[in-house]
Amino acid sequence: MTTAEIMKMFQIADSTLSDWESNPKRQKLFTLLRTISVDEAEKYLQPKNIPPKFSPKTRVIKLRKEWFTIDLLWSRQDHSLIEINNLISIYLSTPNQEDTQTLIRLFGIERVRSILMKLRDTMPLEDYNEALEQIEFAIDSETYFKNHPLPALEELLRHPKKRYMTYLTKQYSADELVKMAQERKVPFSALFQIKKMVGLSA
Repeated sequence: MTTAEIMKMFQIADSTLSDWESNPKRQKLFTLLRTISVDEAEKYLQPKNIPPKFSPKTRVIKLRKEWFTIDLLWSRQDHSLIEINNLISIYLSTPNQEDTQTLIRLFGIERVRSILMKLRDTMPLEDYNEALEQIEFAIDSETYFKNHPLPALEELLRHPKKRYMTYLTKQYSADELVKMAQERKVPFSALFQIKKMVGLSA
């Protein structure tokens, strides 16, 4: 990977990489990152290759709200005990890509997918399909785009989703995507989401 690719993939500042290059303790890591390709790095980092944080046998954990981008458990106190299956159900019922990927990282693909299957008859079909696609994308983004054709660019910008922005940032810079959205006069909420998804706002 190039320095720019490493910075983009791992959100590392250029100055940090420079320090790694000259620091004997970090030099091996820097050399490793420089010798692998972006495709190899993405393959190694796919959730199916990383064991979940919690064992499938774990039933109850302490809630850590900082894990998630949206607080769907506002009525519960942080660090209170919560059943894992209940936590997964709540976040799959209002699916967003970042939090679905967090669920997979914490609890594993099989557990998250099995909870979704149990919710199939009680969730709105649109939400169920969205959660299912988010899981597919988290497992293997390349295969996802082979199986699901992209909507038109206009649709992608008016109704942005994290997986679509991830795909588009391989073809356009963040600034180009924002400019295209502005030219198409997308709603302010969509423009805000695009900026957030491509890393131009907090």
